[in-house]
Amino acid sequence: MLSFEEKLVQAVKKKRDADGLSIRALSTAVGVSFSTLARIERGEGQPDNNSKIRLLQWLGPYADEAGLSFDKVAFVHFRAGRNVQSGTVRMLLQAADCLRQSLGRTSAAGDESDIAAYDAVTLSKEELEETAERFRADLGLDKDSPLDSLRLEVEGIAVVPLSKSNCIDMRIVKQLRGSASGEWSAMSVPLDLENDRWAVLLNDSHTVERQRVTVLEEYWHILLGHKLTKISKVAEAFGRTYDAIEEHDAYYLAAASLLPKAAIFEAVAQNLSSAQIAGNFGTSSELVEYRIKRLGLWREYTGKQIKLTPG
Repeated sequence: MLSFEEKLVQAVKKKRDADGLSIRALSTAVGVSFSTLARIERGEGQPDNNSKIRLLQWLGPYADEAGLSFDKVAFVHFRAGRNVQSGTVRMLLQAADCLRQSLGRTSAAGDESDIAAYDAVTLSKEELEETAERFRADLGLDKDSPLDSLRLEVEGIAVVPLSKSNCIDMRIVKQLRGSASGEWSAMSVPLDLENDRWAVLLNDSHTVERQRVTVLEEYWHILLGHKLTKISKVAEAFGRTYDAIEEHDAYYLAAASLLPKAAIFEAVAQNLSSAQIAGNFGTSSELVEYRIKRLGLWREYTGKQIKLTPG
């Protein structure tokens, strides 16, 4: 008798051949790396639970025909590693239930009808920079003013630091702040069917600098109307979808909101180090270097000289 994974691989091959797709084209369609898909089809490995969910969603009716099924459990915004462990997802789902019950919603986390079907729309680099500049202007911040996003209030969004939640089981809190802390940063939970009210569960065991960019990233997911992550259960294990385009845009906007373009240009021109810039704006040096690279200033920052040799 074929295992679930073997039936999944067969179904994927059948649909890929029927659609005339290469493995590389399938990789683009489902968000699973080419090398991973190639190994799976050669029988040299098995997909992890997150990859299974992406492949099952892509299969659609083919999955039912092949006797493959999975349970859609919840819809949230989820800031975590791509390969977050099933046990961590399970604990976060329990935390999400607690937040919905304590902050105003007692029904399940939504269903497919809650989410409009659409393809992710990425913003250009110029649009992202302009959006971040408008955001800072609305807060009355000039280019040299740091933004402490942990003091930010956004209408309809309640930020709940994990250690300050009054309803989540303390055993779950201990694990999410301890052994599982490195797997997740935040989770945004809709509190009504219209997605107007939200609770953001924040991992406050991380550094303040990391929390500042994390909470802004969640704000931007909500403010941009990004589609919710689907948390699903396959063969008694939990996994999730992942939209690289929307994750990129939310992170870029969080970084640009904390580290305005004009200030970074000026700081690089003054030969300030990433640590000095980070200290001025309350961020990490890693985030500063991300901004410098994305703004095309890495050569200037590192002082690489260029010249033309005589003809």
